Amino acid sequence: MFLRHITSKYGYEMMQVMRFAVEEINNSTILLPNVSLGYEIFDHCSNTRNFHSVLSFISKNDSIKPKEKLNNYQPKVIALTGPYGSSRTISVAPLITMDLIPMVNYGASSYVLSDKLQYPSYVRTIPSNKDLIKMIIHIIRWFGWNWVAFLSSQQDMDGLNLFNKYIGNTGICLAYQEGLSLNANYSQTLKKIDKLNINVIIIFAWPQYADKIIKAAIASNIQDKVWIASQHWAMNKQLPSEPGIGKIGTIIGITDNLLSLPGFNEFVYKAKGTTDVGYNDRVESEVQGKSKTCNHDCDYCAFLTAEEIINENPTYSFSIYAAIYTIAHALHKVLQCDMNECHKNTVVKPYMLLGEMKKLDFPLRGRHIKYDDHFDPTISFSVVLWRTDVNPPQFEMVGSYENHPEIYFTIDNSLLLWHNNGSVPFSNCSVECEAGYSRKPEGFHSCCFSCAKCPPNTYVDFSQETCGRVGGLSAQLPSQSGHG
Repeated sequence: MFLRHITSKYGYEMMQVMRFAVEEINNSTILLPNVSLGYEIFDHCSNTRNFHSVLSFISKNDSIKPKEKLNNYQPKVIALTGPYGSSRTISVAPLITMDLIPMVNYGASSYVLSDKLQYPSYVRTIPSNKDLIKMIIHIIRWFGWNWVAFLSSQQDMDGLNLFNKYIGNTGICLAYQEGLSLNANYSQTLKKIDKLNINVIIIFAWPQYADKIIKAAIASNIQDKVWIASQHWAMNKQLPSEPGIGKIGTIIGITDNLLSLPGFNEFVYKAKGTTDVGYNDRVESEVQGKSKTCNHDCDYCAFLTAEEIINENPTYSFSIYAAIYTIAHALHKVLQCDMNECHKNTVVKPYMLLGEMKKLDFPLRGRHIKYDDHFDPTISFSVVLWRTDVNPPQFEMVGSYENHPEIYFTIDNSLLLWHNNGSVPFSNCSVECEAGYSRKPEGFHSCCFSCAKCPPNTYVDFSQETCGRVGGLSAQLPSQSGHG
């Protein structure tokens, strides 16, 4: 079996998690007794340069026969995992999924991949953007905010589109939105937001964009905002230590429920061996002189210490781990394994694994692995508060959201140490009208209004936010006159 994974400086840690999961399964006598998983790892260089490795994976004896019957189709691989990122995945997924090869992904959250007509064998172990956006809306409504800004990267606009779609009838107004490029003027964007008196800013973007936005906020002296971090950068390990970050306000992150992987640290130390000792100048010069490669031997990964790998962003660690175990459990079913052996004479076809993945339902490290009709997983989000007031900075879990076995969402307000002297910051276009006053719309957004006192013998019609005249029977009820 071959697994596709993408490596880079951040991806090197992901690769180690994948290798750890494979070796853990191979060393176990329970899941796949007497069966070993094999894998190949390829680096991501560009969307177009990925096609060579993908075509190799789906070939049979280095050739691809179009429209071959599935029960005759035996490609080089029976399943793949990766790559990280939606655009990278979407570029190659049609080639893989058209022949029902399971593509078990840990880091592509675009909701379009849930479309089983286009991507029939795409399986993912992280929630889709649709679920993440709904979680963000839960948080906004929890604190009663309705005046927010949404910043995303131009490559990841489906989050913004979904946000616009789902805030209908919620009372939330999107006061500012922008899709940013890496060379955008971030300071100018933030000053526009500040001028509109928007105090809640959602950053739905990859870490490199969030890094630029937060650093621009510090440099531009943007203060006392609430920043909602999407899963992509909610557990960023560098930004919390950025000088001056405490002045920009409160940062709340949404991340997959984090779980430790017992044995992983020891695995990394063993894998690194003596590489933590250091390198002489000659070896370093040789590595730096190489051209960048497209395999798993990235130029700088050799210099990462075990501590650096272990302390890297853990957001996707469990998702990668779950992806490997999903493939292994499906293979366990196809090979009809018991506690002692598997039926090795079974010829495993990719579509067979996919059929078993539809029915999977197993526990893994305290989590529940199960997929819906779109091959999306059960949801288990954590809400984390960036504690930049302590040294070293910490991520403190303050809330959670689950959808299995039933929907559950809560935030512990007592754990939120707001920058606003401990009280929930205000981020509404207008202050709610007092009793006996009706709303008078102002501007484009429904959240913006002034308050007008209702005339005598009228009442506030909350369904229309206007003053209604008392008549008939209700005119004999003085308690209704002039009250909201």
